[in-house]
Amino acid sequence: MSVIPEPAMTTSLPVLSAAQSQAVDRAIEALWPKALDLLKKMVGTNSVNPLFPGISRGDVIGGETQVSGMLGDFLAGSGLAIHPVAPDPDRVNRVALLKGAGGGRSLLINGHVDTVAAFKPESWSTCSPWNPEVRDGRLYGLGSTDMKSGLVSAALAAAALVAAGIRLKGELQIHAVVGEETMSHELGTTAVLEAGFTAEGGIVVEPTSQPVPLTVSPVGAGNFNLHIDIQGYATHGGNRGPSIRAGGPGMAAGVNAVEKAILIVQALQQLEQEWGTSKVHPAFPAGFFSLCPSVLHGDAGVPSVGYLADRATIGYLVWYPPGNSAEQIRNEIEAQVHRAAQMDPWLREHPPVLRWDSNWPVSDTDPAHPLVRSLVAERTAVLGAMPGGAADTAGFNACCDSAFIEQKGIPCVIFGPGDLRFAHSMNEFVNLSEVTDAARILARAAARWCGVA
Repeated sequence: MSVIPEPAMTTSLPVLSAAQSQAVDRAIEALWPKALDLLKKMVGTNSVNPLFPGISRGDVIGGETQVSGMLGDFLAGSGLAIHPVAPDPDRVNRVALLKGAGGGRSLLINGHVDTVAAFKPESWSTCSPWNPEVRDGRLYGLGSTDMKSGLVSAALAAAALVAAGIRLKGELQIHAVVGEETMSHELGTTAVLEAGFTAEGGIVVEPTSQPVPLTVSPVGAGNFNLHIDIQGYATHGGNRGPSIRAGGPGMAAGVNAVEKAILIVQALQQLEQEWGTSKVHPAFPAGFFSLCPSVLHGDAGVPSVGYLADRATIGYLVWYPPGNSAEQIRNEIEAQVHRAAQMDPWLREHPPVLRWDSNWPVSDTDPAHPLVRSLVAERTAVLGAMPGGAADTAGFNACCDSAFIEQKGIPCVIFGPGDLRFAHSMNEFVNLSEVTDAARILARAAARWCGVA
């Protein structure tokens, strides 16, 4: 994906006065008890994506709709107009519109209401992933970091602008969308955009916690979901010795697909090490781009150790940087697997089959873009400069719907509360101070980008 360029308009952007900024902060403080109650209710609602692996649609359907409805009700209370968008009637996106006075630039703030499936739900310290609990300034619960807190920050920012009596020139939109966790953007983010809810700039309120909380991230990684299927030759498990010992019949006695899969994993580990120097990007930490074998399954068609496995599958998550095309990444991996197969007499005749299940494009907006600089300026105003002289922007160490917003020609930046390292994990939590800090920054950045009437 090409970098979204800086627009031609270079006039200085308006900022809130000190009195207006103080009014926004007072409004956020006054609205916070209601916003915290909203966040608890959202986290307490099971909105697991019904397309997530291992999930039965009937067990979770409707949760996403409930959560987007809660957010919509909160924003309707501040006078925003609420519009449903639902290609799947059981999974409703909601768009909240704060009309502008005219003459300014429009801004959309996007966040997803779906979550991944709970990891070890019986072992959560809160007794349940959907039992939100506040302890030591943190809210625990599934989706607290990824990313219901980001949506609440966006809603709190919009409500505070209204309560502070600040009228934006450009329109502000809040998009609460479904489907992000399974890249179902055609049901969520893309559906909302194609319904006509577009803008001249976008912010996705995913947790941007690296290198420090509330980092401004104009670029995000791309990824592939890849499965590699390996064929073996199933026979009785007692044939392992004859199949591997000198003087035995070798492959005629049996071929264990699990062991052949391990050969492929080792070959891709070698490529991964090479990527440590060949796949780099200034916005990302060294060594981030990788090939992660997260799933391995093999058997003879029955889950028994009494056979040599005749089939095995390895599931990979592949991370790659901006500046590398999806085709280039595929070619590199396919070539490495082919080389490994050529070194093995069985795999040479029975080559692995690569299934490229999905590709999530990179996000890549120029760090010099005025939208990015707006967020950087307001983050600095609220929280101070990045520590230790670090760059004022960094990469988002995952992927998100900003890629699909950019595909519509809308420059987009990723910025929100929460710690990505605790997303998708047991005892997920968000530091509540980050939720209010993010709201303060988002309100100011919206005013800077959209203009103040």
